[in-house]
Amino acid sequence: MLPRAVLDITQSHQVHEVLARIRPRAVINCAAWTAVDAAEQSAKACFAANAEAVQLLAEACCQLDSMLVQVSSDYVFGAEVGRATPYCESDQPGPLSVYGASKRAGEEAACCAQRYQIVRTCGLYSALAEGPLRGRNFADTMRVLSRDRDEIRVVADQSCTPSYVPHVASGILALLETAETGIFHLTNAGSTSWHGFASELFRQASISTQVLPITTAEYRSPVMRPSYSVLDNAKIVALGINLPPWQQGITEYLR
Repeated sequence: MLPRAVLDITQSHQVHEVLARIRPRAVINCAAWTAVDAAEQSAKACFAANAEAVQLLAEACCQLDSMLVQVSSDYVFGAEVGRATPYCESDQPGPLSVYGASKRAGEEAACCAQRYQIVRTCGLYSALAEGPLRGRNFADTMRVLSRDRDEIRVVADQSCTPSYVPHVASGILALLETAETGIFHLTNAGSTSWHGFASELFRQASISTQVLPITTAEYRSPVMRPSYSVLDNAKIVALGINLPPWQQGITEYLR
C-alpha cells in the first residue's frame, strides 16, 4: 500500500518513477474521489482523481507489462428508469452524477492498459481500530448517529448491495490470481436498501434506535442517485469466487 505522500497518482512523473522503481506484477488502484455530493461542485478535481489518474496508471502499466486492477462503482449505472434486475457487466452504463460519470471515465481509461481488471463494487464499508467515525462510511455514520437519537430516517427506495471491504479485497486478490481480464462485478451476495441495511446493522448490534423509512425525494440530496444498482455477480462466481451474503458482512464488521 502506497500512501499519497509517496505516490500521488494525479502526478505523471510520480506515477512513472515510482512504478518503474517497484516494477509491480499488478497495480490495484484503491484511490478515488468518493464524496458524491461534493463532486457536483468539484467536477475537475473529481475527474482528475477518478479518470485522468487512471490514464496515467494505465500508461505506466503498459510500459511495465503490469496488470491494472481498477476499482469502480455501481454508480456507473442508474439512468435506466424502472430497472429491477441486477446489472451484468455487458449492460450499458448510464451514470446520473458527476461522480458516476468520473468512475465510468476511469473505466474507459483503464481499458488503455494492455491487461486490466475493472472491478465494480458497491457501498463499501469497513471498521478501524479507533471505532466508528461519522462520515467515514454508511455503517459508521449510522452507529455514531444512534448514540444520541431515538430515531433515524433512512432512504428505503434505493436498492443496492452494501459490501464489506475485507470480503471485496479477498475477492480482488482471488480474481487477480486467475489472470482473467475485462470487467467484473464483485459485491457481497444479495441486495437490500439503505433502510434495510441500517435496520439489520442495528438488530445485530442490539441498538434500540428506530430506523424510519423515507423516500429519496424526502432525503433531498442535490445529487441524483441510482434507484436500483444491484450488480450481477454470476461472472465472478463462475470463476469460483463467492462473497458471503451482505448480512455476514455486517456481522464481521461489528466483530
